Amino acid sequence: MADFVVRNAEYEAQVRDSFSRGAILTMLGTEMSRCEPGFVELRQPVTPVTLQHHGYVHGGVISTLMDIAGGHAAQTLMGAQDSVLTVEFKINLLAPGDGEVLRAEGHVVRPGKNITVCRMDLYVVKDGVETLICIGQGTYMRMAGVSDAEVFAERAG
Repeated sequence: MADFVVRNAEYEAQVRDSFSRGAILTMLGTEMSRCEPGFVELRQPVTPVTLQHHGYVHGGVISTLMDIAGGHAAQTLMGAQDSVLTVEFKINLLAPGDGEVLRAEGHVVRPGKNITVCRMDLYVVKDGVETLICIGQGTYMRMAGVSDAEVFAERAG
């Protein structure tokens, strides 16, 4: 893993706190299993609520996991008073999501002062075998001096 400049000694607590406010993640049963500078790993059970009409993981669930993995990887390198906002992301579906568990990775490729580019990979585990099912790239904007905790509290009322 690359050596990144960590701007916030408490980055992991801040990233996990941000992650915990994602109501859709709670509904889906998503967990953050690893959080390191420039990297996060998410795990999610495949359940009936995550499936589409053919019995594979729904593309919307896949897109959500990819964006969350990239955004939170970017957030690991932000300052204590900063947050991130998605500018753009693209995914390529490589295989159907057919298995018991999804594992998403978000990797910072290039951290910048205001824009961070990340790579995301999504795997499905079936019968103990892990298969890459989706790759992606995302661009995330640093929201300088904007705490997502404060914004969330204001909007949630």
